[in-house]
Amino acid sequence: MTWDSFFSAEVGAAAALAGLIFVGISINLQRILGLPMIARRAFQALLILLGILAVVSILLVPGLNGTDSGSSVLVVAALLLLTLDLIEVNSWKEVTPNLRLLLFQHTVEIQLPPLMMLLGGAALLLGNAWALYWFLPATLLSFLVALIEAWVITVEILR
Repeated sequence: MTWDSFFSAEVGAAAALAGLIFVGISINLQRILGLPMIARRAFQALLILLGILAVVSILLVPGLNGTDSGSSVLVVAALLLLTLDLIEVNSWKEVTPNLRLLLFQHTVEIQLPPLMMLLGGAALLLGNAWALYWFLPATLLSFLVALIEAWVITVEILR
């Protein structure tokens, strides 16, 4: 199996999971809109999936060298991290004391995928032979976070 095969599979999986998030949002739209923190979580899940979709798409572009793909990945990952953090700041402004631990866990969870993307982008930029291996945990963590958020917006929101 080549990296192209892996990244092609991940593009399809990211798109499918983004669709799952949209279905979850549409099923529980009224409840989600009534809970701003949950609406932000759903949006962050979509952003994480779009981020990994963009990154693995960049890595599939034929003819890009390590410098070009590394710098492109760094830009996408940095913008993703910044956007996720800006959204998270609003949740921290509204959190009640009994939910602080859950929000802290969520904050850590959403940081991990873009941080792995940043490491992979930096490794590509520096010509590291193992650079592409950073995108395995980046992808898997992106999917895990998205699945957790899909669970929250489709099941937990009904409790």
